[in-house]
Amino acid sequence: MKKKNADLMREIFIKTAMNWFTTYMDQDCGLIASGTFNFPIVADDGEEGWIEICVKVPKGTKDEEYDGYARRDDYRLKCEERKAKAKAQAEAKAKKMARDKARREKESE
Repeated sequence: MKKKNADLMREIFIKTAMNWFTTYMDQDCGLIASGTFNFPIVADDGEEGWIEICVKVPKGTKDEEYDGYARRDDYRLKCEERKAKAKAQAEAKAKKMARDKARREKESE
């Protein structure tokens, strides 16, 4: 996408997002950079913080265009791999705990 069009689209979406957060979420939004805005938040326990939202129109490399669908697929696969790894680790930990418990019971006899 040409820089002129990318800048225009980014501006439209920044204004739309800020308007939505201001109108429907009653947030105090403000720009902190050309494509980024923020607003304050308060957690249930009273702790205060900030949310920053960045709107960008990514560019491809010199030789190829940006492929948003491929990025989505890559991220989905990465999440699935992370989830499978965590599941395998949890199963290994459960087996080890069972072995250790059986060993302790056998030693206490």
